[in-house]
Amino acid sequence: MENTGSKMKDVSIVVLVLAVLVMGGYLISGRTSKTETKEAMVADTKVASAATVNGTVIPKDLFDTQLAAAITSYKAQGVDVADATKLAGIKTEVLDNLTNNELVNQGVVAAGIKASPEEVEKQFQAIITQAGGADKFKEELVKSNLTEEKLRENIAKQIATQTYLLQNIDTKSIIVTDAEIAAFYAEYSKQQTTAGVKTIPTLKDLSAQIKQQITVNKQQAMVKTFVDSLRAKAKIETTI
Repeated sequence: MENTGSKMKDVSIVVLVLAVLVMGGYLISGRTSKTETKEAMVADTKVASAATVNGTVIPKDLFDTQLAAAITSYKAQGVDVADATKLAGIKTEVLDNLTNNELVNQGVVAAGIKASPEEVEKQFQAIITQAGGADKFKEELVKSNLTEEKLRENIAKQIATQTYLLQNIDTKSIIVTDAEIAAFYAEYSKQQTTAGVKTIPTLKDLSAQIKQQITVNKQQAMVKTFVDSLRAKAKIETTI
């Protein structure tokens, strides 16, 4: 169960791309997996690697960038990032996430999955609407140092990744029971009370939202199991 003490948020049923991989803020930050082949690595010996995944290089500069972002995020949450043990854990997490991304990317390519222009355009327009209109959307692009072309590229990658994951996990088998919803609510209420919150919505008010969250949690578990199976078959070499 995720930390129910955090503020309940509306969540989408199909957020598989966000489940395990380093896709948090994917469409906002425009982060992509900047990989190079082993042959390119040999041709340019100046490129340092953090790891190779089935012969594909994960550049150290990408690892360093992601690590800096992770450290900033954890520090904002009050984590003592100066602690050697915690810092080592963050480094492992970042490298694991980059590796998982690369494995899924390779799976997408091998399966020949590509998003259609219509799918990309639909998502692109949805983002403009969510941003509050064209003007605010353009402002967000500038803040994120993104072009419309790059955003469309990122959207296409996200759609292809989601399609690949949905082809490999059985989300239709997910069942959320009333007992699970009640247990989730009880834990949530307990933590809210401990945090000093005096007015807590009723189980009836939160039931649908909790069911959605539990569904997402189970999806995440499925994705993790699938990605773990990819890791088990992969040749992964770390250099840091």
